[in-house]
Amino acid sequence: MNLQENIIRIKQVMGIVKETIDIPSDSYVTMNIKHFQKYKKEIADLLQDKLKLSNGDFVTFKNSVISGYNQNETPILSNELQVDNRYLNYMISMGKQQFHSLLYGIFSDYYGIKTEKDLDQSKTVDCDPSNFKIVGPLTAKDSKSLMSYWIGQEGGQVYFIKLPKECTSQMTSDERRTYVTVEPEENRIHFPKGVPERLRGKKLGTLIYLKMIKKIGYITSSMANSAEIKMVYQDILSNPKYEKNVMSLLIQRQVIIFDRETNLDIKKIFNKFVLGKFTDKKSVRISPTLKEILGDDFTNWYESLEEQPEQSIENKIKKYEGLELKNGDTVVETTTGKIYSVNGEWEYKGKKQISLTSDKFETLVIPSEEKSRFKIIHRK
Repeated sequence: MNLQENIIRIKQVMGIVKETIDIPSDSYVTMNIKHFQKYKKEIADLLQDKLKLSNGDFVTFKNSVISGYNQNETPILSNELQVDNRYLNYMISMGKQQFHSLLYGIFSDYYGIKTEKDLDQSKTVDCDPSNFKIVGPLTAKDSKSLMSYWIGQEGGQVYFIKLPKECTSQMTSDERRTYVTVEPEENRIHFPKGVPERLRGKKLGTLIYLKMIKKIGYITSSMANSAEIKMVYQDILSNPKYEKNVMSLLIQRQVIIFDRETNLDIKKIFNKFVLGKFTDKKSVRISPTLKEILGDDFTNWYESLEEQPEQSIENKIKKYEGLELKNGDTVVETTTGKIYSVNGEWEYKGKKQISLTSDKFETLVIPSEEKSRFKIIHRK
């Protein structure tokens, strides 16, 4: 037993265990955040030839990198870039908008272009944004409404973050438009535009999420978040400062965070949340108070899990043998043993392709005829 384990054991005996939970270094809330600049450089090096051939035209450069988008608006790279490169895989998993921003940043650096941010918005906003208000919810009534731009499901909600006047008076109109969205299923929460760049470093993202948790009782989020939001979750889950505000459960691909004073039926929400989720014991982290509240509901669920998914892969393959891959399936690649989620299948330029994402943020796009390499090990 090392020194850290001894300290934790002593705290447990003395009854002073903090409400925070330990987050593995390879968790989706910590994965690769601090290495973003390295990723950007590695991708820039990979795209040197395309930068040169663009002749200083960003559209030409972008179109030489991206050949299209799948049904989830995830970029599809040009044929010569469809390689198993972890830097590209990670950034593509961030989605269309973030990948476009990355490409423009690389392009601007290469050609020495001053962006609008450099020219007109160079000064950090000098204010305390913590006294903000949450306005809403605003509901997406149908798929054609403006709200559906941010919300994938009818009935989802948008909350507007109204910042203090001392902040907004120094901001552009675009910077003032800060929103949080909540999907109707599992209170999945998103931050489409993120915190305005000139307000970063003030913990505004963390404060907004804490206030959202307080407002709606609990939130959940999947692995497909931006690096900035993963930093927010890491702060909320591991900072002792917030131990009196929240209690949480972290599993392999998702997190659920409850307000400590919520009147919601926590057991009911927990049981619905974990139903059908693919995880294992080694990936589970839970706050002590939440574990106590859940009691046997948590214990029985946890004991039903395997220590790690590799223990019975062959049995899982046999269980789903003969079934065709479909969106949402968890699969294993037979040649590497890597586990992926199936994002969907679509046709592009007359050829069918399938997109998969691993729990390490690796995005894989392959011709549909190669899907025999993957075997289903879990279906909701």
